[in-house]
Amino acid sequence: MQTTQSSPVESHDQLRALYRSLLESEEHFHEFKQLLALYPTEPVDAGERAEAAAVRERLNERIRHWVGGHFEGLSAMQLLLWRSIVVEERFNVALSPWKEANVY
Repeated sequence: MQTTQSSPVESHDQLRALYRSLLESEEHFHEFKQLLALYPTEPVDAGERAEAAAVRERLNERIRHWVGGHFEGLSAMQLLLWRSIVVEERFNVALSPWKEANVY
C-alpha cells in the first residue's frame, strides 16, 4: 500500500495558511491556544494517549475549517512544539536571528 506524503512545498503552503489564519483572526488564535492548552505535556515516546489524540484531532479539524479544507494535520510532536511556544510562551532565544535585539 502506498501512502501519500505532502511535498515540502505543500507542507510550507499548509503552514503558511495556518499562520495567516492565526494572524488574521484573533478568534482563531484564541481557540488554537485553548485547544493547545488541553493537550497533555507528557512525552509522546511512550505513545499518544487516546484523550490526547482526540484533542489533536479536534485541533486539526478546526485548522482544516479555518484554512478551507486541505491541511494534513499536526503530528503529536508538532503539537507539543506549538504548545510550548504559544501556551507556555517558550522559544529558544539562542536560535533566534533576533537574539542580539533581545538584550535588555
